[in-house]
Amino acid sequence: MSITNTTMKKLTFLFLPVLVALLFAGFASVALAQTTDANFQNALTQLRQLRQNFKDAKAQEISGASEEGKAKGQVQRQAAQQKREEARQRMEEKRKETLLKLVDIQIKWLNRVKERVSKMPNISADLKTQLAAEVDTAIQGLNGFKTRIQSASGRDAIRALAKEVRDFFKLKHEIVRKIVDAIHVSRATNSVAKAEERAAAVKAKVQELKNQGKNTAEVETELADAEKKIDDAQEAVGRKAFKETNEDLKGAYQKFRGIATKAKGL
Repeated sequence: MSITNTTMKKLTFLFLPVLVALLFAGFASVALAQTTDANFQNALTQLRQLRQNFKDAKAQEISGASEEGKAKGQVQRQAAQQKREEARQRMEEKRKETLLKLVDIQIKWLNRVKERVSKMPNISADLKTQLAAEVDTAIQGLNGFKTRIQSASGRDAIRALAKEVRDFFKLKHEIVRKIVDAIHVSRATNSVAKAEERAAAVKAKVQELKNQGKNTAEVETELADAEKKIDDAQEAVGRKAFKETNEDLKGAYQKFRGIATKAKGL
């Protein structure tokens, strides 16, 4: 049977991320997965709070800079400078905490992807192993970022790491798309193989009728059309044109039903 549109939509919902938050200044939007998992939702809530804490610290740093500029005496100026420096340090701490939380969420999300893949029906053990290895490599990379973020200091260093993490997330999303495509290809290939088995069984039945002296010319033409549609479906799989695959297989099965009806009248 063919892959249904519902199946494809479910796979897309499972894996494709959506934009959920703008991070601190200087950091781009980051995509995270949809999920109803309570722990994951809690982590997202914590991320939003950390982001707000960062914004508050940044506002305090800006306020401190303004007070420093308005200070008239040496004592006032020194007090404003100290206040500004403390706010700047808090801002950098919150920047690191936010980035670390974001990386933790991405690791959690990838582990969920790995778990979902392991439970996917109708895909081979080899494919599951391959996809799990892809996810493990991405997680290893993220853990490496965590270590670097924890030891980083200074605004420039943390901003540079933030950009690296953002670029890595883009790569990770390519891995996710690869997983989705691989699952689609696997399921489509299985569907084509089942259609080929059905065609072989129908062909054997038609040959039996022909051996009995029945006029099978019309059903043989129908069978040839069905086999052509199956070939077209296989070619569409190679192009990852899964909608075409579905339509071709649907047409082949319609031919099979027509052959069965006509065969009864022979």
